[in-house]
Parts: sequence; structure tokens; C-alpha cells
Amino acid sequence: MGSGPPSRPSDERDDRSESDRSAPAVAPIRVDRLLSAADVTGFRATPDGTIVEATAAFASLTGYDRSELRGRPLESILDEEELPLASLVDDPAEPASRRLSIRTAADTVVPAEVHLEPFRPGGDESWIAGIVDPDPGPSNGSTAPSQAADADLSYGKTFRALADALPDGIIVLDTDSDIRYANPAVERILGHAPEELVGSSKVTIIPPRLRRTHLQALQRYLETGERNLNWPYVELPGQHADGHEVPLGVSINDFVYEGERYFVGLFRDITPRREAERALKEKVAQLESVAYLGERALDPSDVDSLLEEAAELVDAGLDTDCCAVFELGGDAARIDPERFHLRASAGRTDLIERSSANANPNANANEGTTGAGASAGSSEPEPDPAMALAREALEATEPVVLDASGFEPPGTADEVTSTVAVPIGSAADPWGVLEIYDAETDPDEFADHDLDFLESVASLLATGIERREYERRLNETVDELEASNERLEQFAYAVSHDLEEPLRMISSYLQLVERRYGDELDADGREFIEFAVDGADRMKEMIDGLLAYSRIDTRGEPFEPVDLEAVLEDVTTDIGVLIADSDAQLAVEPLPVVEGDASQLRQLFQNLVSNAIKYSGDEPPRIDVTATRDGDRWAVTVRDEGIGIEPDARDRIFRVFQRGDRGHDVEDGTGIGLAIARRIVDRHGGEISVESEPGEWTAVTVTLPGVESGPDPIP
Repeated sequence: MGSGPPSRPSDERDDRSESDRSAPAVAPIRVDRLLSAADVTGFRATPDGTIVEATAAFASLTGYDRSELRGRPLESILDEEELPLASLVDDPAEPASRRLSIRTAADTVVPAEVHLEPFRPGGDESWIAGIVDPDPGPSNGSTAPSQAADADLSYGKTFRALADALPDGIIVLDTDSDIRYANPAVERILGHAPEELVGSSKVTIIPPRLRRTHLQALQRYLETGERNLNWPYVELPGQHADGHEVPLGVSINDFVYEGERYFVGLFRDITPRREAERALKEKVAQLESVAYLGERALDPSDVDSLLEEAAELVDAGLDTDCCAVFELGGDAARIDPERFHLRASAGRTDLIERSSANANPNANANEGTTGAGASAGSSEPEPDPAMALAREALEATEPVVLDASGFEPPGTADEVTSTVAVPIGSAADPWGVLEIYDAETDPDEFADHDLDFLESVASLLATGIERREYERRLNETVDELEASNERLEQFAYAVSHDLEEPLRMISSYLQLVERRYGDELDADGREFIEFAVDGADRMKEMIDGLLAYSRIDTRGEPFEPVDLEAVLEDVTTDIGVLIADSDAQLAVEPLPVVEGDASQLRQLFQNLVSNAIKYSGDEPPRIDVTATRDGDRWAVTVRDEGIGIEPDARDRIFRVFQRGDRGHDVEDGTGIGLAIARRIVDRHGGEISVESEPGEWTAVTVTLPGVESGPDPIP
């Protein structure tokens, strides 16, 4: 490898105590973990030769399970009569190496070199760590660099094996910040060969901007013991041999060896973790953007703002140079580049403008349309690269990822290295394309979550655009309905006004005939005149009812809290004569306060109570009015004990001029009272329904909105 930790100079006096010369105090559990982490063929044993722990590699070599090795004597595996265990404990400064044979569970023999080294974690406790090198081959006395390094590796072969096998970089420094040891992983992480680093300053692997800070911090620590970093773990940049910085996770410690202070640093490349963190942050930001656009898409009152915000969020979320939204105009069945219109963009829009201008030098940039055009001196149109990509995305019906050479049109901006296009809308009815352009990112570097993000944004844009279209159509329908209602009201008013005078004339002349010629008419004649007058009066009532029906939505008052008990009191006053003449009994339970139009609610319950009295049968009418809570609404029921309604008539009684079959003894109404009731309930956002037992009872229930806040609406 080229070097190891520094050895003690030969002329330096060894004035260390016995404890100073002993092996470093390392906890047994740490030894076990290091051996396992480094994938070393090794074991840990007690001084009497009992195996305490073994690595998976050692178990594989011997053919025993690790659990079988624990507690087994070394002499049953190592084919050596006398192992130097006792001498190691007595003189821990002298590790031992032996060439011997490993006896396996299958009773075969494997030649190996075994290196034994003692460890004392503290007190009188001692352990032996063993490293096994299977079939190393005969020693030829060579003085190769690796053997020279072994001689210099005063920590012993255990440290060398661990350091060589660990994937993390290890360096040992002296107090001058000179590197005295570097393991092979340093070259993989930072690009510096260990033999090139040993003897050089540590600042070689420190970015220039941090070197002065490092040297000052080292000097302060040597003078005061003050640490400016968290030694157990700190994240710092390292300087790679090719000049770029590598993010490192570093653990630092110091130790004294042969009277000299050294520093050991263990570090690993945390680029994958940083990339994962960056990707996670990107995903979070993209999800937040999708959530925001999802809310915006639900209220697409301004599609242009939605498209602009989407372009800005995509441009920022993917860190691209430009994002553009193109709309496919004209007949969607014709995938024609001339029919794409730029609706929104963010970032370097010059990339789009430049390619479009080069592809169509005669195009008018102020028209806001990107399309194909004829280049100078050519009668054939040259394709706009942005439009070519848009066309390809629509034809593919999925994201298209290309570099600039994917279509190579004249005029493509040289800076563009990659483009992505995602269709907006369904394949059967595409609306347009969402495109991004980048001058740095390779197409292969777009992660799956980036494409998912683009597809999600495109889907949300399609949803917002579709909702906007539905909203537009709905508004058109509402406008048409309002216009139709206005025409209906005007028609009803005209009919009422135009027919009222002829009906009045008919009724007046019939009454005049009856007064002048009544004595000359027989009973049938007088009855005929009476029928005619009644018919004219009924016709006037129907016209008045139709006029009232047409004005419910257009002539209503704003909603406000309405006390239904007060409404019922007004109703009983209005129809007091009818109640008295029919000897009706009206029982009204406590009623709530609701949101509504007081005058229309008064008309609603007047119609319902009047109907209940009218169809009560031969017995005096008994009518009950009750209310129950139904969520945020109130259900109010008007129930009578009258003649009831046949099942097949319950749906049509709420239609204009439709009546239920109530029998021959009951005078029919105009057929518009319940239709008015239903339209009033519809305006209040409620429902009206009827239940009945023919010959027994009828109950009409309406639901009305409750008051949003305030005290309990029912005392």
C-alpha cells in the first residue's frame, strides 16, 4: 500500500511506562464489529485459547457455524501443538505470526498464515485477536513494498487488514498536518494514491478555501485543547485529485504513540446520501407544487394565471432553463405544428423565441403563436424544434425525453442539451403540451419522480382547463335559463294582461244577461250562466297563478332569518275565514328559524294548509304542523287526516296544471298551488315530498336551510 502509521525514530529514548507500551485499549465488541465490517477471516479468543467470537468468513473457511465456534478450543482447529498465547499476554508488544494448517469440520486441512495480536480493553482483562490468511504461499524473503509497509506497520497486521478492507478512508496525521498513513479507500474516494499522500501535507485533500482555517484550528487545539469541530462526526468537503469537492462524513480522534501525538481520521463519501437528500427535497417541493396546483385547478376562474404558475413551479421544481405550455388550436384531429400556440412560459424564453425565429424568420413574435415557417431562400417550411417535440409527445401520448440531437432541426439553440414534453389532456382529445428545456442536464439524469411530477402537473392542468370549460358551459346554460325565465315572465305577464280584460268582459256580460233576462231563463239557463261565470273566474285564477309561478325566481327577496311560527300565525290570519267556515283545527308545534324569503315561505305554507283543509273530506279538518332537525336543515311537515292521494298521482301533483284524483265530491283547484310550492322550495335549495294513505291521511314535507349560527332556533 505504500506506507503505514509512523514508526518511532531509532534514536528516540523509550521512556514509556509498561502501560504506555501495551496495545491500545479497544473494547472486545468493537474488535468484533471491525473484523466483521472489514469482512476479515478472523476470530477473538481468550488467553487460554477458547474462541469467543468468529467472523462469517472464518466460519465459512472452517465449515462450522459461528455458534459452533463459540467456546471451541483453538487447538481443535489450528493444527499447532503450541500456540504463543501465553507469551502474547506476557509481552503484548510483540504480535506473533505462524504458518500452520486449519482443520475444517469436514476433517480437511487448509494451509494458512495466522497472525495473533493481544488487546487489553482495561484492567486485567485480555483478549487475543486472530487474522487468518488462507493459503498465503511460501515466503521467499522478498522485500516488496507491501512487506516494507508491514514492517513499518507498528500497530500490527490486524490494523493493516482492517484498514485495507474497510470501505471508508483512513488517514493518520502528525502534529504538522503531514499524512503518515493512508489506506486504499482514500484513492477510491478522493483520487489520491496512498503512496503519493504519505509524507505530504493534509491540506492536499482539503479545499483551498478551508486550508487556513484547518491549520489555525489545529494550532489552537495543540495549544489549548479547544476543538472547533464535533470530532465524533462532522461533515466536511474533501478535495479530489481532479479538483472537485467531495462531501465527506468524518470522524476524528487523536492518540499518543511512542511519545508523539497523532490524529486519525475515518471518512466516507456521503455523496449518495446528499443526492438522496437532494432528491427527497425535490420530491417534497414537487409534491407541494402538485398540491398547490391541485387546489388552483379546482378554481380555474383564470386559466392563464394557472398556466403561468404551473410553468414557474415546473421551472423551479426541476431547475431547468425554460418551461413552456403550448395549446393545440384548431381541429384536434390534425396534429399540425402551425396550430400550436404558446400560452405560458417561465425561465429562458429566449430558447423558444430563438429556435422559433430561426425556424420561421418571418414570424411575428407579437402574435404569441409558435409555428412552422419558410426559411430564407426555401419554399419548404422548416420545422420548429419546440413544435416538433410537441407533435411527437401528442403522437406518443406519453412523456418524450430527448436531447437536442433527437430532432436536429435548423436553428436549434446550441445550449439546449435536453428536452422533455408531456401531453396535456387525453389522447382522444389533447389540449396541448407541457415542455421543458435544459442546457446542462443530460436526458438520462431525469429521475422517474421528475417525469411523474411533469405528468402530474399536466394532468392537473388538463383538469383545470376541463373544469374551466365546464364552468363556461354552465355559465352559458345559466345565462340561457335566466334569459328563458325572463322571457317566460314576460310571456306570462303579457298573457295575464291580454287575457284579463276579455275574461272580465265575459264575466261582466254574463252577469248582465243574468240580471236583465234572469226572469225569462229557466233553471237550466241560469245554471249555464253560473257555470260560465265560474269558468271565467277560474281562468283568471289560473292566469294569476301562472304569473306568480313565473316570478318566484326573479321577483324573490334576499334570504334572511325567518321565524316559521310567525309565518304560520300570518297564514292562519290570511285564511281565517276558510278555517272558520270548515271548522278546522290547526295544531302547530314549536317551529324553527330558517334562512329564506319570508313572503315566499308565507305563500308556501298558505298553499299547503289550504290544500289540507280543502281535501279534508266530510269530517272537520285536523291539521298538524311539526318540525325535525335534519343535519343543517329543517324538515317541516304539514299533515292532515283527509281523503289522501292515490300513489300514481303523488308525482304529478307538483307539476303545473296537474291535479290529483281527489274524488267527485271535492272541488278541484287550479292545479298550480303545489307547483308554486315546489318552486319556492327549489329556490330555497330544499326538497318537497308527499306521503299518503288514501282515505286516511296525507303528509307533505319540505326541507329548508337552518340558520348558520345563533341560539337554538326552537325555544
